[in-house]
Amino acid sequence: MVKESSITLRVCDFITKYSIYALIFLVPIFFLPWTSEILDFNKQILLVLLVFISLFAVMLKILVSGRFEVKKSWMNLVIGVSLVIFSLSTVFSVFRYGSFWGQPQQMSESLVAVLAFSLFYFLVSNIFSKKEIFTSVTILFISALIAEIIGILQLFKIYLPFSFAKSVFFNTVGSVGALGFFAAILLPLSIAMLIASKKWWKGLFIAEIVLSTLLLILINYSIIWWAVIIGSALMLILGVLRSDLFDGRWMSLPTFFLAVSLFFVLLNPPMPWPSQKISETVLSQNTSLSISIGALKEHPIFGSGIGTFAYDFSKFKNPDFNKTSLWNIPFNKAYSKVLNTLATTGIIGLLAILALIVFPIYYGIRFFVFKKKIGEIQASEKSDVQVNSILVLGLSVSIIIQGISYFLYNSNIVLDLVFFFLIAALIGIIVDKKKEYLLKPSSIITLVTTLIFTLVFIFGMGLLILDGDKYAAEVKYMQGVSDYQAGKNIEGLENIKSAARLNNSSDLYFRQLSQAYLLSLQDELKKIQANQKMPITDQQKSVINVLVSNSNNAALIATTINPNDANNWSFRGYIYQNLNGFLDGALDWAIKSYDTAIKLDPNNPYLYNQEGNVYLAFASKLTSDQADLKNKYYSQAQAKLEKAVLLNPNYSDALYSLGITYDYLGQRSKEIDVFTKLQILNPKNTDIKIVLNNLQAGRSALQMAAPVAANPPSGTESIKPAKTTTKTK
Repeated sequence: MVKESSITLRVCDFITKYSIYALIFLVPIFFLPWTSEILDFNKQILLVLLVFISLFAVMLKILVSGRFEVKKSWMNLVIGVSLVIFSLSTVFSVFRYGSFWGQPQQMSESLVAVLAFSLFYFLVSNIFSKKEIFTSVTILFISALIAEIIGILQLFKIYLPFSFAKSVFFNTVGSVGALGFFAAILLPLSIAMLIASKKWWKGLFIAEIVLSTLLLILINYSIIWWAVIIGSALMLILGVLRSDLFDGRWMSLPTFFLAVSLFFVLLNPPMPWPSQKISETVLSQNTSLSISIGALKEHPIFGSGIGTFAYDFSKFKNPDFNKTSLWNIPFNKAYSKVLNTLATTGIIGLLAILALIVFPIYYGIRFFVFKKKIGEIQASEKSDVQVNSILVLGLSVSIIIQGISYFLYNSNIVLDLVFFFLIAALIGIIVDKKKEYLLKPSSIITLVTTLIFTLVFIFGMGLLILDGDKYAAEVKYMQGVSDYQAGKNIEGLENIKSAARLNNSSDLYFRQLSQAYLLSLQDELKKIQANQKMPITDQQKSVINVLVSNSNNAALIATTINPNDANNWSFRGYIYQNLNGFLDGALDWAIKSYDTAIKLDPNNPYLYNQEGNVYLAFASKLTSDQADLKNKYYSQAQAKLEKAVLLNPNYSDALYSLGITYDYLGQRSKEIDVFTKLQILNPKNTDIKIVLNNLQAGRSALQMAAPVAANPPSGTESIKPAKTTTKTK
């Protein structure tokens, strides 16, 4: 057996702990500019990399030393069972790839992230001493200080030197609300650390408290103030119960925050800050609850799959949602993490997250309240007991606030990392009992441990390699999108093709590749039209055929990879509409694609509008000798377009197509009503005014009108340069 002073063991110990230190410091402030998801995607990669580096070092140390220890706590079982539950939710997910990796869905709710968080908990709670936990908490606050300074500067429009950061909505934690909850969650812990720390370290925590206060006032969300109210009240109550631990004057801090938060909640004073203009676009609590209940009825046990709320939103949103201004925004998160979890992981997943919240709170409060009085402890132990108890107070209240935040708001990589770190630090301090295991030669435990470590190492290395490939694919994809935005279509196509090759399990990449081939086809047709005097060459025909085939195949692959995503079928229908005349049966396939999309997203006006336009295209191809069939297509178009307008009465595209359909069918009064409403919705559109004049003069609207061209799906990603930019606040 190797001695504890062995250089190998010391190196392993160094790598284990400093990988975790680096993780705690970097995640709140880490971002990279060359992926489409700037924050959570890069944070997840960093999280997985550093956790597995730390884990591999621990495994090597155990094998070399021939021994390991595990703290005896029920919290270990809660974490392990929760991981199993989320794994089963992934197995039964409507899109396993997305649930496992989180791409292109929620990175923080991927199984990979949950696995990394769980391993992170076990590493911190079992490997770190109480002194090292104190150090890691200090490192977290240094990182938080930097993140909050950046967030405050952004709110005052002093932006980071990146194009994507030129917005008050950007910060390194996540959304503005996430940054606010980040500050609120750490506030009780920063007060506890201020009380427990010595000398100049107090300056760090004073700065953190001041910045947190400024940030909370700048953001000024009532739900965050309510969390601060509860946290401050709890600190006061628990502080009074254990007044023997510290000078009672320290309780002036939670009293101050209780008074400030009550002031902002009750009076809601107008503040001359830039944050007053900031509001986030999120689903309401009632809408989220309705969707979660619908998902629960269909998948009661394990939900639709971890991180798949976007699918539930499409399938179970109320038709009245389309009458709001947000109807074409795809939401991939519920109002709160708890409602999100209910929909995506079912009843058993909800129980898991509740257990993750309740168990550490119980452990922390019990330890703090029933710990021996300072007067009953030996003098040599008083200092350590006092510091640990105060730290437990801060950790427990911070966990309570984070638990509350999960009911009031959603989460991300940073907030979930903080949550698991708080639990790990709490268990690391209050649990002293350990069980030691010796790896004796030829023993069963040695054989089992070696086998498990081998599997974990192989799985971990495979995970890191695959993560690397996916990261390279994401970089290529982002390069491709940037190329298209800059008008470099050829380079853009090649980069998106590379992304699809590197990650052939991403439906997003193939969906975008289909669009890229379609744009190349349109560019080729423009070249041919520019030289109308020259006959089309065989080479040009060959290029057109290849582009048509590639666009069709890429759209087909996207629906094959993920047949439960309405966006894939919607985009496939859009591609077929554009390939009409180049691909046999394109319009038939467009109808089938939109029908499938409607089954997955039954209350989406866009889908009914597009399918109605396909029927109009069918009718326009028929001659006067096919009057019966022509009328049939017009009637089918009318039914689809009327459904689109029923779902969204102010949907201009659908109204326009419906007006054209009424004109074909000779329903003049309905036609006039439709175009009158269109003019009200679009008062600056002179074409609509001319159409109305034609109708009122007894002429056909078609003298000035034509069927609407195929439009890309609302809310989906586009590689085309945007003509206008609209921000929803």
